[in-house]
Amino acid sequence: MCNVSRFTFTSFLLAGFLLLTAGCGDNQVRIRGNVTLDGKPIDTGAISFIPNDLSKGQTAGASITLGEFQVVGNNLPPPGLYRVEIRGQKKTGKQIPAGSPSPPGTMLEETIEAVPAKYNHKSELKQELKTGDNKLNFELTSQK
Repeated sequence: MCNVSRFTFTSFLLAGFLLLTAGCGDNQVRIRGNVTLDGKPIDTGAISFIPNDLSKGQTAGASITLGEFQVVGNNLPPPGLYRVEIRGQKKTGKQIPAGSPSPPGTMLEETIEAVPAKYNHKSELKQELKTGDNKLNFELTSQK
C-alpha cells in the first residue's frame, strides 16, 4: 500500500510540473518594462507596439503606471519588428470644467500630453520583439 501511495504522489507531482511548463515552449512574446521622461518615471500613460507589416501581426499595448508597463492577456503579439508609440500625461495645475456627464460646476485638474510627438504619433522608436520575455527600458527626453 505504501508503494502505491508513493507512485501516486510522484505521478501527481510530475503531472503538475508538466502542466506548469506546458506553455514554456510556445511562440508567445511577453513584454514588460519601464518608461522615463527626462529621467523620471511617467506617472500615467500608454504604450503601443504596432507591427511594421500590419498583415503579419497585431497591435499590442498596455497602460503605463508609475513608469512601468506589462502587456498581458490576449494582447500578446507575435515576434517581429514593431514601431513603438508612447504617451504620457502630466497635470498643469489648472482646474477646468469636467463637462458632461458630470454635474454642472464640477471641476477637475487639467492634463496635457507630456511626451513629445517623436515618441507617439510621429514615433521614431523601433523595437524587435522576440519569443519569450522581453524586458524593455525606454529613456525618453523632452528635447526635440
